[in-house]
Amino acid sequence: MIEHLRKYTGLIIVVVALLFVGLAFFGDNANLGQSNANDPPVLSVDGTSYSYSDLQKGGKSARRLAMELYLTDLLGATDAFSMGDDAQADQRFFVNRQILKQARNEFGVHPSSEEIAESRKTLFTLQGKDGTFDQERYNNVVKNLGSRGMSEQDLLDLMADNLASRKLAVIIGGGLAADPKIAEAQTAAGDQQVSIQLARVSLSKFKESLMPTDEELKAAWETTKDKYQTERRVKVSYVIAQPKYPEPKKEIPKLPDAVTEEAKKAAEKEAADKKAAEDAKLAEDKRKVDNELADLVDTFLQELEASEGKDFEKLATEYNWPFASTEMFARAAVPPALAIDLRSASNPRPVADLIFDLGFGTEAMSRFTDALPIADGAFLVAQLDEEEAARDKTFEEAKEEVRTDFIAKASGEALKKDADEKAAKIREGLVAGKSFTDLAKELGLEPKAHGPFKATDKLDGEADVSTLFQTAALVDPGALADPVLQPDGALFIFVEKREMVKDPARAERVASAHRNLGQTQQRQAFSAWLTDRLEATKVEQITTR
Repeated sequence: MIEHLRKYTGLIIVVVALLFVGLAFFGDNANLGQSNANDPPVLSVDGTSYSYSDLQKGGKSARRLAMELYLTDLLGATDAFSMGDDAQADQRFFVNRQILKQARNEFGVHPSSEEIAESRKTLFTLQGKDGTFDQERYNNVVKNLGSRGMSEQDLLDLMADNLASRKLAVIIGGGLAADPKIAEAQTAAGDQQVSIQLARVSLSKFKESLMPTDEELKAAWETTKDKYQTERRVKVSYVIAQPKYPEPKKEIPKLPDAVTEEAKKAAEKEAADKKAAEDAKLAEDKRKVDNELADLVDTFLQELEASEGKDFEKLATEYNWPFASTEMFARAAVPPALAIDLRSASNPRPVADLIFDLGFGTEAMSRFTDALPIADGAFLVAQLDEEEAARDKTFEEAKEEVRTDFIAKASGEALKKDADEKAAKIREGLVAGKSFTDLAKELGLEPKAHGPFKATDKLDGEADVSTLFQTAALVDPGALADPVLQPDGALFIFVEKREMVKDPARAERVASAHRNLGQTQQRQAFSAWLTDRLEATKVEQITTR
């Protein structure tokens, strides 16, 4: 037997080596990420460890992609709409996705590839002007995934999570019954028309009467000084990787050879076919250049990370990409070269927002942005070189802001007090049988009548008809609504009449409102269920990246 083993010593060594490699790559999930010293575990969720790359791809990159594509079911379920835009929000999104995956397994919700393919066609962010699925838009999204450290499969997983969130909301919240009376009341509120009288008190008269002293301003500043901060300023260096597209061929104009009408048409068709073929080839060549640049940028980032960011300028020179540095600047004074937006139809976010997200973490790469897609097929990578942290302003620095806030607060309080007093007097007069018009004039107000009007109507001299309608829609005829405080003053609305508008389609709209109400309750129930799971999940920070 030993002799047989000796005969296959080489084969055994190869098999053992392959087993070792397999264990290194596919070992225990609880120790995920520990085999790579350059990508250590940074987070543990219920005992399973995840590396920095896992967190970046499944958290930060995935969340931004979900928002750009407007994956509302996933974003709503994971509470992503109400999160901030920072590392903690990205981490919470990542953890919520792990809980979502557990829920998918628990309830057996696994969208098929066909369902995912169909669902992506319904995303308006992937549709053309005609409202149908635009394959080219989808291809452009896939093409830019490499700069996020993602693949098309990661995108499909994200879409699967979005679809699963919708299905799980029905499963978990399906037992909740929406109240049809609420749907009916909501529909009825918008189906009426109202007749009102209104009067206004301007805020300006209260502002003009305020002349705060320095002592009053300093006293106000002492209790709110942490509110008045200088702007954080940063100094950055950056490279822009620009694609080099082939130049379109320039045809030298020549006189037509054709003499007959038929020959002219044939020549025109030949010329049109030739141009179409050249345009198609040029487009294909541009796509190749774009793909090559995306691969090159990925390699650049890998080499940059391998050097721990030290070779930024050196690598830029080697890749023949222009390297530039800025002076210190605040968010409100971004240099023109960086005052640009991301190349995204659905979320053209300012590049400066991402630059000001950078900070000096324990890891060198924390001060670098991802490769940011910008106009003309280019990518931008920026590094935070220096920063000047925000600080509390001195009283002299903050004085004018303190004055503005003091006057705003004091005038707002005076306006509310005056409006409440006037409203009380009007209500007393109404009870005594006086008209709103006379009462308003007695108080120095100018009454104005409107109506009947609906929520969607336009009124002369009124920019905000919605507020007028919504306020009046809930007040009994012959009564005064509570004063409506607005940025420029207070509004008094007296309701003369409310009446329903006949609509044969009301029953159908009530049914639709009832369905929408039920779906909203289901989503809220599922979101609450996920929140409970999140609170019960053991999340531990292993290292700080």
